[in-house]
Amino acid sequence: MSITGQRIKERRKQLEMSADDIADELGVSRSTIFRYENGQIEKVPANVLEKLAVILRTTCLFNGLAG
Repeated sequence: MSITGQRIKERRKQLEMSADDIADELGVSRSTIFRYENGQIEKVPANVLEKLAVILRTTCLFNGLAG
């Protein structure tokens, strides 16, 4: 698991959100969220990180979503 993926998963769980919740808001499939979390997609695009930060109520830099 990548650091970015680990932090996405941890924050999602802190907010008691499902992968489906995140996927719906981000406009991707649930499997894409799981691929971000488990590191199968290592380089999450910057525009996706920005959207994830909003959804997860954090910032890319503060919470280290960017690794």
